[in-house]
Amino acid sequence: MKAAVLTEWQRIELQEVPVPEIGEDECLIEVTYAGVCGSDVHIYKGHHPTAVTPVIPGHEFTGRVAKASTDLYPHLTAGTRVVAEPLISCGECAACLEGHVHVCRRLKLLGIHTDGGFAQYIKVPAAKVIPISDVLSDRAAALAEPFAVAFHVNRQAEVRHGDRVLVVGGGPIGMVVGIVAKQSGAAKVVFTELNEDRLAVIRSFGFEGVNPQTTDVNAYAEQATDGAGFDVVFEVSGSQPGLLSATKLCKIKGTVVLVGFPGRRPELEVMDIIFKELRVVGSRVYTLQDFKKTVRMLEELAVEGRYRLEALVSDTRSLEQLEEAIQTMIRGENTGKILIDYGLAQPE
Repeated sequence: MKAAVLTEWQRIELQEVPVPEIGEDECLIEVTYAGVCGSDVHIYKGHHPTAVTPVIPGHEFTGRVAKASTDLYPHLTAGTRVVAEPLISCGECAACLEGHVHVCRRLKLLGIHTDGGFAQYIKVPAAKVIPISDVLSDRAAALAEPFAVAFHVNRQAEVRHGDRVLVVGGGPIGMVVGIVAKQSGAAKVVFTELNEDRLAVIRSFGFEGVNPQTTDVNAYAEQATDGAGFDVVFEVSGSQPGLLSATKLCKIKGTVVLVGFPGRRPELEVMDIIFKELRVVGSRVYTLQDFKKTVRMLEELAVEGRYRLEALVSDTRSLEQLEEAIQTMIRGENTGKILIDYGLAQPE
């Protein structure tokens, strides 16, 4: 099979490799689409602290069951359309024993520590494989993993009905965080974003978008929140200005959730946190239950037609163009999610 192999940092080679062999507790998936994530950029650059090479990257994917034990997993028959939760937990550390397997002390992910979805086939623990219904297109299904991140982020924030929410950073993850916040009951969702093309996408989804370079965000927030500040601020940009604005624009006793990975050791405005008694929360990946509920949520959204989920995909590339796609993201030229297309998708 064809696979894009990260042979060393900043070098991807298209190779012919054997189709993975599976055990009785594993499922072989023929990949339809695989999403290119910001984490893939960090891995490609060699900035991820635990990633290994050589490895086939890719932890966001959808496809069809090629092979699985139908005796143990009767719902995973050949041809079933599926997504998969890509976490690998040790099951032995204190976090795992307390039921928090998604923050396992030795957490690994498909596509980072073992071969992932930038290949024609991938093997996955069968218990992590989730069938999807026909109401969800293949492109929309490929967004399940980033939406699971957003689902967990909103759970961490405890977004409530009527909340006014600010999302700092309107890239692909920021967009899905905002959509899930609205779905969770937020009365108002506002984005701050520097890229005007991304702002256009944000507004096309019915959200308010502000460019801090051309608008006084403090004055805007004052007007948008009746002077109180935002109930919840999601910092998704990972930038120093974004981190400083997050605590400034959050209301007294509000919640700031740190989502974006900073490029260097970040600074927070500690006095804002102390004086306003802010709740500052971290968020890491998702639980398997989060992932399953996310799939149900996406199917609901698809049926309702409230958002055209496929519009979150800004571009599709072939497997041969993976490195080019990563370079596009490094330059900040993508307005939404880039998908690797294996030419197997159902008609939409």
